[in-house]
Amino acid sequence: MSDRVLLLGGAGTVGSRVGLALIDAGYSLRCLARSKGHRNLAEIESRGGEIVYGDMNEDAALAAALKDCRFFVHSAAPFPWSGLHLRQKGMLTQWIPQVRRHFVLAREAGIERAVFTSSLSCIGLAPRGTLADESLPYDARRTSGGNYYAVKAAMERAVLELTTGEIPQGPPTVIVNPTGLVGEGSRNARLSAVCVFYQGLTPFMVDATMNFVDTRDVARGHVLALQKGRPGERYILGGWNTTLRELAEKVCSLAGIHRPMILPRLGAYAGAIFAEWWAWLLRTTPGALSLTSYYHMEYGQHYSSEKARRELGYDPAVDLKDAILRELAWHGVALTGPPTRPVSEAPAAGAPPADP
Repeated sequence: MSDRVLLLGGAGTVGSRVGLALIDAGYSLRCLARSKGHRNLAEIESRGGEIVYGDMNEDAALAAALKDCRFFVHSAAPFPWSGLHLRQKGMLTQWIPQVRRHFVLAREAGIERAVFTSSLSCIGLAPRGTLADESLPYDARRTSGGNYYAVKAAMERAVLELTTGEIPQGPPTVIVNPTGLVGEGSRNARLSAVCVFYQGLTPFMVDATMNFVDTRDVARGHVLALQKGRPGERYILGGWNTTLRELAEKVCSLAGIHRPMILPRLGAYAGAIFAEWWAWLLRTTPGALSLTSYYHMEYGQHYSSEKARRELGYDPAVDLKDAILRELAWHGVALTGPPTRPVSEAPAAGAPPADP
Protein backbone atom coordinates (compact mmCIF):
# COMPACT_ATOMS: atom_id res chain seq x y z
CA MET A 1 0.00 0.00 0.00
CA SER A 2 1.36 3.44 -0.94
CA ASP A 3 1.61 6.38 1.45
CA ARG A 4 -1.73 7.69 0.22
CA VAL A 5 -3.72 9.95 2.55
CA LEU A 6 -7.44 10.58 2.35
CA LEU A 7 -8.19 14.15 3.40
CA LEU A 8 -11.64 15.40 4.33
CA GLY A 9 -12.13 19.17 4.35
CA GLY A 10 -9.79 20.13 1.52
CA ALA A 11 -12.01 23.08 0.63
CA GLY A 12 -11.65 24.60 4.10
CA THR A 13 -9.10 26.97 5.57
CA VAL A 14 -7.21 24.35 7.57
CA GLY A 15 -7.84 21.40 5.28
CA SER A 16 -6.59 23.12 2.15
CA ARG A 17 -3.30 24.09 3.79
CA VAL A 18 -2.95 20.58 5.27
CA GLY A 19 -3.42 19.09 1.82
CA LEU A 20 -0.62 21.20 0.36
CA ALA A 21 1.66 20.38 3.30
CA LEU A 22 1.04 16.65 2.82
CA ILE A 23 1.95 16.93 -0.86
CA ASP A 24 5.11 18.87 0.06
CA ALA A 25 5.99 16.09 2.53
CA GLY A 26 5.84 13.50 -0.25
CA TYR A 27 2.47 11.90 0.44
CA SER A 28 0.04 10.87 -2.29
CA LEU A 29 -3.05 12.93 -1.55
CA ARG A 30 -6.70 12.18 -2.23
CA CYS A 31 -9.46 14.59 -1.23
CA LEU A 32 -13.13 13.73 -0.95
CA ALA A 33 -15.16 16.88 -1.53
CA ARG A 34 -18.53 18.22 -2.66
CA SER A 35 -17.48 21.75 -3.67
CA LYS A 36 -16.72 21.46 -7.37
CA GLY A 37 -14.56 24.25 -8.71
CA HIS A 38 -13.65 25.56 -5.25
CA ARG A 39 -10.53 27.72 -5.20
CA ASN A 40 -8.81 25.76 -2.46
CA LEU A 41 -9.46 22.42 -4.17
CA ALA A 42 -8.20 23.79 -7.49
CA GLU A 43 -4.95 24.77 -5.79
CA ILE A 44 -4.53 21.28 -4.35
CA GLU A 45 -5.29 19.67 -7.72
CA SER A 46 -2.78 21.94 -9.48
CA ARG A 47 -0.11 20.60 -7.11
CA GLY A 48 -0.86 16.97 -7.94
CA GLY A 49 -3.58 16.12 -5.43
CA GLU A 50 -6.43 13.85 -6.50
CA ILE A 51 -9.94 15.25 -6.04
CA VAL A 52 -12.87 12.83 -5.93
CA TYR A 53 -16.35 14.22 -5.56
CA GLY A 54 -18.93 12.82 -3.22
CA ASP A 55 -20.63 13.21 0.16
CA MET A 56 -18.50 12.08 3.10
CA ASN A 57 -21.72 11.26 4.97
CA GLU A 58 -22.68 8.63 2.40
CA ASP A 59 -21.06 5.33 3.29
CA ALA A 60 -20.48 4.25 -0.30
CA ALA A 61 -18.71 7.49 -1.24
CA LEU A 62 -16.47 7.54 1.83
CA ALA A 63 -15.64 3.83 1.61
CA ALA A 64 -14.66 4.22 -2.05
CA ALA A 65 -12.45 7.22 -1.25
CA LEU A 66 -10.75 5.34 1.60
CA LYS A 67 -9.85 2.41 -0.63
CA ASP A 68 -6.07 1.94 -1.04
CA CYS A 69 -5.36 4.73 1.48
CA ARG A 70 -2.95 4.17 4.34
CA PHE A 71 -3.66 7.32 6.35
CA PHE A 72 -6.69 9.49 7.09
CA VAL A 73 -6.83 13.21 7.98
CA HIS A 74 -10.22 14.53 9.07
CA SER A 75 -10.30 18.32 8.79
CA ALA A 76 -13.93 18.56 7.72
CA ALA A 77 -16.06 19.70 10.61
CA PRO A 78 -19.20 21.84 10.75
CA PHE A 79 -18.67 25.43 11.80
CA PRO A 80 -21.72 26.55 13.79
CA TRP A 81 -20.86 30.25 13.80
CA SER A 82 -24.22 31.38 15.18
CA GLY A 83 -24.28 31.48 18.95
CA LEU A 84 -28.02 30.98 19.39
CA HIS A 85 -28.87 27.64 20.97
CA LEU A 86 -32.06 27.19 18.98
CA ARG A 87 -30.65 24.45 16.74
CA GLN A 88 -27.93 22.99 18.96
CA LYS A 89 -29.77 19.79 19.82
CA GLY A 90 -30.38 19.10 16.14
CA MET A 91 -26.72 19.80 15.31
CA LEU A 92 -25.49 17.30 17.88
CA THR A 93 -28.06 14.69 16.87
CA GLN A 94 -26.94 14.93 13.24
CA TRP A 95 -23.21 15.60 13.36
CA ILE A 96 -21.95 13.35 16.16
CA PRO A 97 -23.17 10.07 14.61
CA GLN A 98 -21.75 11.23 11.28
CA VAL A 99 -18.23 11.83 12.56
CA ARG A 100 -18.29 8.53 14.44
CA ARG A 101 -19.28 6.76 11.24
CA HIS A 102 -16.37 8.35 9.37
CA PHE A 103 -13.87 6.74 11.75
CA VAL A 104 -15.63 3.39 11.79
CA LEU A 105 -15.38 3.24 8.00
CA ALA A 106 -11.73 4.31 8.18
CA ARG A 107 -10.92 1.36 10.44
CA GLU A 108 -12.86 -1.03 8.21
CA ALA A 109 -10.81 0.24 5.25
CA GLY A 110 -7.56 -0.65 7.02
CA ILE A 111 -6.40 2.89 7.82
CA GLU A 112 -3.24 2.67 9.95
CA ARG A 113 -3.20 6.16 11.49
CA ALA A 114 -5.47 9.18 11.49
CA VAL A 115 -5.41 12.84 12.52
CA PHE A 116 -8.52 14.73 13.62
CA THR A 117 -8.63 18.54 13.51
CA SER A 118 -10.27 19.75 16.69
CA SER A 119 -10.27 23.27 18.17
CA LEU A 120 -8.75 25.43 20.88
CA SER A 121 -12.27 25.69 22.31
CA CYS A 122 -11.91 22.10 23.60
CA ILE A 123 -8.99 23.08 25.84
CA GLY A 124 -10.02 23.98 29.38
CA LEU A 125 -9.57 27.36 31.06
CA ALA A 126 -6.21 27.92 32.77
CA PRO A 127 -5.71 29.92 35.98
CA ARG A 128 -5.19 33.60 35.24
CA GLY A 129 -1.60 34.40 34.28
CA THR A 130 -0.73 30.85 33.20
CA LEU A 131 -0.66 29.11 29.82
CA ALA A 132 -3.41 26.67 28.91
CA ASP A 133 -2.20 23.25 27.80
CA GLU A 134 -3.56 19.86 26.70
CA SER A 135 -3.96 18.59 30.28
CA LEU A 136 -6.96 20.88 30.82
CA PRO A 137 -10.26 19.11 30.04
CA TYR A 138 -13.13 20.91 28.38
CA ASP A 139 -14.65 23.42 30.79
CA ALA A 140 -18.43 23.23 31.17
CA ARG A 141 -18.56 27.01 31.53
CA ARG A 142 -17.89 27.24 27.82
CA THR A 143 -21.10 25.41 26.97
CA SER A 144 -22.93 28.72 27.41
CA GLY A 145 -20.66 30.26 24.78
CA GLY A 146 -22.78 29.52 21.74
CA ASN A 147 -23.05 26.38 19.65
CA TYR A 148 -19.42 26.36 18.57
CA TYR A 149 -18.00 25.27 21.93
CA ALA A 150 -20.55 22.57 22.70
CA VAL A 151 -20.40 21.06 19.19
CA LYS A 152 -16.59 21.07 18.94
CA ALA A 153 -16.21 19.51 22.38
CA ALA A 154 -18.78 16.80 21.61
CA MET A 155 -17.05 15.95 18.33
CA GLU A 156 -13.61 15.69 19.92
CA ARG A 157 -14.99 13.54 22.73
CA ALA A 158 -16.74 11.25 20.23
CA VAL A 159 -13.56 10.72 18.21
CA LEU A 160 -11.48 9.98 21.31
CA GLU A 161 -14.05 7.54 22.68
CA LEU A 162 -14.30 5.72 19.36
CA THR A 163 -10.57 5.43 18.68
CA THR A 164 -9.21 4.57 22.14
CA GLY A 165 -9.91 1.90 24.74
CA GLU A 166 -9.51 -1.86 24.76
CA ILE A 167 -11.66 -2.43 21.67
CA PRO A 168 -11.42 0.71 19.51
CA GLN A 169 -13.85 1.05 16.63
CA GLY A 170 -11.70 3.55 14.75
CA PRO A 171 -8.04 3.70 13.71
CA PRO A 172 -5.31 5.07 16.03
CA THR A 173 -6.00 8.79 15.96
CA VAL A 174 -4.07 11.90 16.99
CA ILE A 175 -6.00 15.07 17.91
CA VAL A 176 -4.68 18.52 17.00
CA ASN A 177 -6.09 21.77 18.41
CA PRO A 178 -5.19 24.84 16.31
CA THR A 179 -5.53 28.34 17.77
CA GLY A 180 -6.58 31.50 15.87
CA LEU A 181 -5.64 31.30 12.20
CA VAL A 182 -3.83 33.96 10.18
CA GLY A 183 -2.85 33.38 6.56
CA GLU A 184 -4.26 32.28 3.22
CA GLY A 185 -7.02 29.74 2.69
CA SER A 186 -9.87 31.53 4.46
CA ARG A 187 -13.24 31.30 2.75
CA ASN A 188 -14.84 34.41 4.24
CA ALA A 189 -13.21 37.84 4.33
CA ARG A 190 -16.07 39.12 6.54
CA LEU A 191 -14.69 36.99 9.37
CA SER A 192 -11.09 38.15 8.90
CA ALA A 193 -9.93 40.55 11.62
CA VAL A 194 -6.83 41.16 9.51
CA CYS A 195 -8.89 42.45 6.57
CA VAL A 196 -11.21 44.47 8.78
CA PHE A 197 -8.37 46.20 10.64
CA TYR A 198 -6.25 46.79 7.53
CA GLN A 199 -9.07 48.43 5.63
CA GLY A 200 -10.18 50.49 8.61
CA LEU A 201 -13.72 49.10 8.35
CA THR A 202 -14.43 49.47 12.05
CA PRO A 203 -13.69 52.46 14.29
CA PHE A 204 -14.12 50.30 17.39
CA MET A 205 -12.87 47.02 18.81
CA VAL A 206 -12.86 45.04 22.03
CA ASP A 207 -9.54 43.87 23.43
CA ALA A 208 -8.96 40.25 24.43
CA THR A 209 -6.21 37.77 25.23
CA MET A 210 -5.47 35.69 22.15
CA ASN A 211 -3.12 33.24 20.44
CA PHE A 212 -2.69 33.43 16.69
CA VAL A 213 -0.88 31.02 14.40
CA ASP A 214 0.21 30.95 10.75
CA THR A 215 -1.99 28.63 8.69
CA ARG A 216 1.15 27.11 7.16
CA ASP A 217 2.47 26.20 10.61
CA VAL A 218 -0.85 24.55 11.46
CA ALA A 219 -0.62 22.56 8.23
CA ARG A 220 2.92 21.39 9.00
CA GLY A 221 1.77 20.54 12.51
CA HIS A 222 -0.81 18.15 11.06
CA VAL A 223 1.87 16.38 9.04
CA LEU A 224 4.07 16.07 12.14
CA ALA A 225 1.12 14.73 14.13
CA LEU A 226 0.50 12.09 11.48
CA GLN A 227 4.15 11.06 11.56
CA LYS A 228 5.03 11.37 15.24
CA GLY A 229 1.93 12.00 17.33
CA ARG A 230 0.79 9.59 20.01
CA PRO A 231 -2.70 8.21 19.30
CA GLY A 232 -5.27 9.37 21.81
CA GLU A 233 -3.29 12.51 22.66
CA ARG A 234 -4.11 16.17 21.96
CA TYR A 235 -1.57 18.66 20.61
CA ILE A 236 -2.10 22.43 20.68
CA LEU A 237 -0.88 24.04 17.45
CA GLY A 238 -0.41 27.66 18.45
CA GLY A 239 2.02 30.44 17.65
CA TRP A 240 1.90 34.01 18.97
CA ASN A 241 0.54 34.70 22.47
CA THR A 242 -0.74 38.24 22.20
CA THR A 243 -3.86 40.41 22.47
CA LEU A 244 -6.41 41.50 19.92
CA ARG A 245 -5.21 45.06 20.47
CA GLU A 246 -1.65 44.13 19.59
CA LEU A 247 -2.79 42.32 16.44
CA ALA A 248 -4.77 45.42 15.44
CA GLU A 249 -1.73 47.62 16.03
CA LYS A 250 0.44 45.35 13.89
CA VAL A 251 -2.07 45.22 11.04
CA CYS A 252 -2.88 48.93 11.17
CA SER A 253 0.80 49.86 11.20
CA LEU A 254 1.16 48.04 7.88
CA ALA A 255 -1.74 50.07 6.50
CA GLY A 256 -0.47 53.33 7.96
CA ILE A 257 -3.68 53.99 9.88
CA HIS A 258 -4.58 54.34 13.53
CA ARG A 259 -5.93 51.30 15.31
CA PRO A 260 -9.63 51.24 16.29
CA MET A 261 -10.81 52.63 19.62
CA ILE A 262 -11.13 50.14 22.48
CA LEU A 263 -14.69 49.76 23.79
CA PRO A 264 -15.99 48.11 26.96
CA ARG A 265 -16.77 44.43 26.40
CA LEU A 266 -20.40 44.89 27.47
CA GLY A 267 -21.02 46.95 24.33
CA ALA A 268 -19.72 44.12 22.15
CA TYR A 269 -21.96 41.64 23.96
CA ALA A 270 -25.06 43.76 23.33
CA GLY A 271 -24.07 44.20 19.69
CA ALA A 272 -23.51 40.47 19.29
CA ILE A 273 -26.97 39.64 20.62
CA PHE A 274 -28.55 42.12 18.22
CA ALA A 275 -26.50 40.77 15.28
CA GLU A 276 -27.50 37.18 16.09
CA TRP A 277 -31.23 37.85 16.19
CA TRP A 278 -31.10 40.11 13.15
CA ALA A 279 -29.34 37.36 11.19
CA TRP A 280 -31.91 34.85 12.44
CA LEU A 281 -34.77 37.03 11.21
CA LEU A 282 -33.10 37.40 7.80
CA ARG A 283 -32.31 33.65 7.67
CA THR A 284 -28.61 34.33 7.19
CA THR A 285 -25.46 33.94 9.29
CA PRO A 286 -24.00 36.70 11.46
CA GLY A 287 -20.80 38.38 10.36
CA ALA A 288 -17.68 39.04 12.39
CA LEU A 289 -19.77 40.23 15.34
CA SER A 290 -21.60 37.23 16.77
CA LEU A 291 -22.02 35.55 20.12
CA THR A 292 -19.40 33.01 19.07
CA SER A 293 -16.83 35.71 18.33
CA TYR A 294 -17.75 37.45 21.58
CA TYR A 295 -17.16 34.27 23.60
CA HIS A 296 -13.86 33.73 21.79
CA MET A 297 -12.86 37.02 23.42
CA GLU A 298 -14.52 36.27 26.77
CA TYR A 299 -12.72 32.91 27.04
CA GLY A 300 -9.56 34.10 25.34
CA GLN A 301 -6.30 32.96 26.92
CA HIS A 302 -2.69 32.18 26.12
CA TYR A 303 -1.74 28.67 25.09
CA SER A 304 1.37 26.53 25.33
CA SER A 305 2.51 24.52 22.31
CA GLU A 306 5.37 23.00 24.30
CA LYS A 307 4.00 19.46 24.02
CA ALA A 308 3.87 19.73 20.23
CA ARG A 309 7.36 21.23 20.19
CA ARG A 310 8.76 18.48 22.38
CA GLU A 311 7.04 15.45 20.86
CA LEU A 312 6.46 16.49 17.25
CA GLY A 313 9.24 18.98 16.52
CA TYR A 314 6.64 21.69 15.92
CA ASP A 315 8.33 25.09 15.48
CA PRO A 316 5.84 27.88 14.66
CA ALA A 317 6.58 31.45 13.67
CA VAL A 318 6.04 34.09 16.33
CA ASP A 319 6.21 37.12 14.03
CA LEU A 320 3.08 36.84 11.85
CA LYS A 321 3.76 39.75 9.49
CA ASP A 322 4.21 37.39 6.54
CA ALA A 323 1.00 35.53 7.37
CA ILE A 324 -0.89 38.83 7.66
CA LEU A 325 0.31 39.95 4.23
CA ARG A 326 -0.59 36.58 2.70
CA GLU A 327 -4.10 36.75 4.16
CA LEU A 328 -4.65 40.23 2.75
CA ALA A 329 -3.42 39.12 -0.67
CA TRP A 330 -5.60 36.00 -0.54
CA HIS A 331 -8.72 38.13 -0.09
CA GLY A 332 -7.67 40.59 -2.79
CA VAL A 333 -7.13 43.48 -0.41
CA ALA A 334 -5.01 46.06 -2.19
CA LEU A 335 -1.82 46.77 -0.26
CA THR A 336 -1.24 50.51 0.05
CA GLY A 337 2.54 50.32 -0.19
CA PRO A 338 4.86 51.82 2.44
CA PRO A 339 2.92 52.92 5.51
CA THR A 340 2.55 56.60 6.28
CA ARG A 341 4.25 56.07 9.62
CA PRO A 342 7.04 53.71 10.67
CA VAL A 343 6.18 50.05 11.13
CA SER A 344 7.39 48.74 14.47
CA GLU A 345 8.39 45.09 14.43
CA ALA A 346 9.02 45.08 18.18
CA PRO A 347 6.29 43.93 20.54
CA ALA A 348 4.29 46.68 22.14
CA ALA A 349 5.32 47.75 25.62
CA GLY A 350 3.96 45.36 28.18
CA ALA A 351 3.04 42.75 25.55
CA PRO A 352 2.73 39.18 26.85
CA PRO A 353 5.68 36.94 26.11
CA ALA A 354 5.69 34.56 23.16
CA ASP A 355 4.80 30.94 23.77
CA PRO A 356 7.88 29.21 25.20
